[in-house]
Amino acid sequence: LNQLQSAVLPIALYSQENMLVCAPTGAGKTNVALLAIMQQVATAFENGVLQRDKLKMVYVAPMKALAQEIVGKFSKALAPLALVVREYTGDMQLTKREIMATQILVTTPEKWDVVTRKGADTLVQSVGLLIIDEVHLLNDERGPVIEAVVARTLRLVESSQQMTRIVGLSATLPNYLDVALFLRVNPQSGLFHFSSAYRPVPLKQTFIGITAKNVAERNARMIEVTYEKALAALRNGKQVMVFVHARNETQRTARALADEATKRGETEMFAPQQEHPRLGLAKKDVDKSRNHELRTLFAAAFAST
Repeated sequence: LNQLQSAVLPIALYSQENMLVCAPTGAGKTNVALLAIMQQVATAFENGVLQRDKLKMVYVAPMKALAQEIVGKFSKALAPLALVVREYTGDMQLTKREIMATQILVTTPEKWDVVTRKGADTLVQSVGLLIIDEVHLLNDERGPVIEAVVARTLRLVESSQQMTRIVGLSATLPNYLDVALFLRVNPQSGLFHFSSAYRPVPLKQTFIGITAKNVAERNARMIEVTYEKALAALRNGKQVMVFVHARNETQRTARALADEATKRGETEMFAPQQEHPRLGLAKKDVDKSRNHELRTLFAAAFAST
């Protein structure tokens, strides 16, 4: 366990308190979720035998891609306990039998919102642990969906007097106390806020000022600067991620960077290593996509999400 996980261990593993853990990306919050899962597992033993039919946990991930990643990670980590972890999203439907045979459902806010609207549903009432990843998205356009999911869960707990533990995982928040109170977290014991000092890999921030007032000129200059920084990183053997303000800007930015590489005659710098073991798998996944622009960008060694 790292420093963060060691700090939350007593509450995560040895209590049923609601929790809110705010920490930078990469600090180890996913393993905090595993600690909470193991707390539930510990309560399901009878005479030394794990009663898997008494376990039902839900992990709410912000995106389907992340849900798939969590399923893979949790399935591997919990394999010794023979726990079944399944994706339950709009793209991955499960039969009632499959749901009942699953101990951990990994879903999205929109999917779980639909499920929880059926308040009397046996599935909802059987959930002992609800983990909400990226709970800071309460302040996003999807915030009302997450808020509705939490509100229904709290109402169910109050009306049925049945315990459903809520564990919120979040990036650093300015108003973490407000979010903690919303999740019914005891600020004295269940709230954990970690600054960027807990980041396992130090983050260096550099601000680059672009003074152009014309929008088109400013955007072009931003692409140039981004391209130069990306190229410098690649030359040092690093990978590059570019974050933009909106989802619809991702492909536009990727296309602009690919065009810049073509214009400068430096496309070979972005070409992937053909011998890389995961390149073939990535190609297969991209070939299945209906997004023509994504397939075109991938061929130029760029991707967007």
